[in-house]
Amino acid sequence: MAWDDDSWKDGYDAWKLASPDDEYEDECYHEDYEADINGRASCCRCGHVWYLTDAEILAEREHQAAYDQMCRREERLEKWRQVREWFRSFLPRRRKQPALIDDEIPF
Repeated sequence: MAWDDDSWKDGYDAWKLASPDDEYEDECYHEDYEADINGRASCCRCGHVWYLTDAEILAEREHQAAYDQMCRREERLEKWRQVREWFRSFLPRRRKQPALIDDEIPF
């Protein structure tokens, strides 16, 4: 048997060498897709490109507007957290009172 002889792969254990991608390809329903503001959508799984309907474009714009609003709100909250921490850095620190250690035996 020569060093480049691959006849052994056609035997009983050939299924062990097959990668999961070698199996049949599932049908893609284009559920995971990215769309731009003009309505051109492309599937993230198979790469198929199509144009959205007017209702889908409107829904996509509403989703993007809601996401932008959420991002602005979170950025504003983070800014106020940073301002609050900055002001707290100037406040005097309270020292904890030392714990009372009572080592006496009660009897």
